[in-house]
Amino acid sequence: MIQDIAPHQFHNEFEPREPHSNDFLLSYHGNNVLLKPDHTFFHYDEVSSSRSFTYLFRIDDTAFYLTDLTDQNTISMPFRFARSYEPKFLGFACITGWQLYRWYQENQYCGTDGTKMIRDEKERAMRCPTCGQLIYPRINPAVIVAVINDHNQILVTKYAHGPYQKYALIAGYAEIGETIEQTVIRETFEETGLHVSDLKYFKSQPWSFSSTLLFGYTCRVHGDCRLTLQKEELRLGEWKDRNEEIDSMDNASLTSEMIRMFKEGKFD
Repeated sequence: MIQDIAPHQFHNEFEPREPHSNDFLLSYHGNNVLLKPDHTFFHYDEVSSSRSFTYLFRIDDTAFYLTDLTDQNTISMPFRFARSYEPKFLGFACITGWQLYRWYQENQYCGTDGTKMIRDEKERAMRCPTCGQLIYPRINPAVIVAVINDHNQILVTKYAHGPYQKYALIAGYAEIGETIEQTVIRETFEETGLHVSDLKYFKSQPWSFSSTLLFGYTCRVHGDCRLTLQKEELRLGEWKDRNEEIDSMDNASLTSEMIRMFKEGKFD
């Protein structure tokens, strides 16, 4: 998955320091990232130090900073290209940096009194200098669900909207006041009409493309497995055997890993 960058280690501790010559610079414009013309990322020693730099995180001993590179000779790429970028740790850094860039962009003013927010010096937060309110990076809990029937088939879907139109699994956000397990049961029923049981937690994944923390679960549907699709969410739902082709794009996502685990017989 995109966050599996070993042997590199991701350090998200908020420990700002002055940039070093080989540290990386990340710059974004909307949903695009700015790169050098050769599709590589800028280093600190390649630009003027007179601009503003915002510390983001470290990978190993190399720090990443947010800055404005629109005055440089750059190319602009949709940020989703990062899911297949090599080396992988830079793709992960790029999309994680975009998540923080969007958070900074969306929290410039206090929602209580409208005061211009400032960046806190002790933790990764935006602080209102008037009322003291702190805003932390947004993380949305959500589920990815591998539903398996009595014939050992997996339910795959295709979204009704959005750019991703390959096979997916049931997915949805947690609502106020419910556990993640309740989210699995509710989302599956809402989108397919199926009542599921035998929930088993698989693993989680940070998914910066939507500021989400994904929780992967397998579950079972016994007996009647006819589908009643929620057309606003899904345009297709199919039961697939293990030996059938299921094209889920690449290996960046929890969805792809769960489909692969099913095909390898590891969800029985």
